[in-house]
Amino acid sequence: MSNAPRSSPASHGPSLPDLRIVPSASLLLHEECDPGRVERLARVLIADGVLRNPPVVAELDGGAYVVLDGANRVTALQQAEFPDQLVQVVDYADPNVVLEVWAHLLQDDGVLIRSDGSPSLAWRPMPEEAMRAGLEDGELACGVLGADGAFGLPSGAGLADRIRALCEVVARYKGRVPIFRVQGSDLVDLAREYGRAAALVLFPHFTKQDISAIAHLPVKLPTGISRHVVPQRALRVNLDLALLRAEQPAAEKQALLDALVRARLLEHRVRHYPEPTVLYDE
Repeated sequence: MSNAPRSSPASHGPSLPDLRIVPSASLLLHEECDPGRVERLARVLIADGVLRNPPVVAELDGGAYVVLDGANRVTALQQAEFPDQLVQVVDYADPNVVLEVWAHLLQDDGVLIRSDGSPSLAWRPMPEEAMRAGLEDGELACGVLGADGAFGLPSGAGLADRIRALCEVVARYKGRVPIFRVQGSDLVDLAREYGRAAALVLFPHFTKQDISAIAHLPVKLPTGISRHVVPQRALRVNLDLALLRAEQPAAEKQALLDALVRARLLEHRVRHYPEPTVLYDE
């Protein structure tokens, strides 16, 4: 059975997302999960009995997939020993699948900056322009902007070393102060929007090849750094978890999923919204 995206036979409109049922063991993370959120999510999933929004993945060599979005959902079902999972597969080479990076806004810089104005890690003071350039070319693993200027943390020799450095940085403030994920990098503008902007932690721009490579590494990116913009995002699929739990061949589960999608199409229950959307209740 082909797993290619399917289109509505009536409208010949936009292709539908590529929804597949794949083995849980084939799903590899590129970022850390949040153990607390995984535990809560597992309870909610089991209580509801449905998977509403499938994680987004990209294919790797050897039949594996890297999870681009949905690490906590994937981990929750893996820990609950589900043999298969529902995912949305995207073509990672598609330029419309965009990899971006968040910055972390902190309203308390005491976890990063000492009272004498120096960083709490062995970072180097430098002009802001040099710090940003170092993040772009991979010379720096991380940067921080604060009231006392810009600092950069030198990168390690390889990708794994860079990730370990990032984990050390984020561990300094994760769970100790609120973290606001932002894309702006002007402290004045951010302070105006958030009320206070004590420090801004900036991260390097990873490539899609980096993300695929990280899937096979023992270390993962801290959560809340990578961000994938995925067109045609599949939401509210609301798949009964009993199908994923069932002891039957994956091909049979896929056939049932395809039939479910086809039935919803014929009932005019599938909607495509091309407009960007802002949600205020996440």
